[in-house]
Amino acid sequence: MSLNSKRESVNESNTQNKVSLQKTDAINVLRAGHGALAEIEGLRGLVIRGLFLNYFIFFVATLVLNGLFYYQVLSPVINWLFGGGDGFWASVGTVVLWSIQLTVAAVIALVALRFSVELMSFWHQSLVSRIIQNFRQIEDPAFSLKAWWADLKYIVKEALKSCLFPLLLLVVGMTPFIGLPLVFVLESHLLGRQSVIVYLESLTNPEEATELRKRWRWLPVRIGWLPTILAFIPFIGWLFLPLTLTYEVLGFAFLVEKSRNS
Repeated sequence: MSLNSKRESVNESNTQNKVSLQKTDAINVLRAGHGALAEIEGLRGLVIRGLFLNYFIFFVATLVLNGLFYYQVLSPVINWLFGGGDGFWASVGTVVLWSIQLTVAAVIALVALRFSVELMSFWHQSLVSRIIQNFRQIEDPAFSLKAWWADLKYIVKEALKSCLFPLLLLVVGMTPFIGLPLVFVLESHLLGRQSVIVYLESLTNPEEATELRKRWRWLPVRIGWLPTILAFIPFIGWLFLPLTLTYEVLGFAFLVEKSRNS
């Protein structure tokens, strides 16, 4: 560890108790994200490029998966069951085909969204590091292709695992009376956790990260309720979800760093 890194670790340890987040909720964090974009030079360009890549992954994954399902699975099965042509059963088959396809398309879009949002954490780390560097003098770590590849493999694996989460929520949501509220809380914690975890992983002092993780155990729910509402709104809400999550990641890091320097 370099001398500057040692000094930074000591500085983080000394400022640990100064971190005081009050009235930290989704609205305040969103406002802070807007403030970070306005104050930190070059941050807006990074956000625009990252969002473009995220939407590209989302749309390509959605189109490819829908195309594979339609041409390789659904259409052959419907033609086999109802036959082709213009007869009565062919018309019934067309109605059944599009009813199933539209339902599956919504599910595929949600899975693709979950995959692309999880991949965003790799890009969010660079944004949070940029915010931290705006408040503190921290050396950029030397680039390591091995470390970069390891991080990328880990995030892709987590993104693939996250695609199963909507299915788990579907099962939980079937629980009478408490199903829907429980799904909302779980989803809020998961989406709000993104802002907290990305910031903690950007710290150079493991002891501070562990302590803050304990103090912020229930904070993700207060941050994540707004993106969760968007996640429950098909198509329009899904389009705004990546942007909202990015604003919250920026805003949370910005609020914490301002708290350190207040």
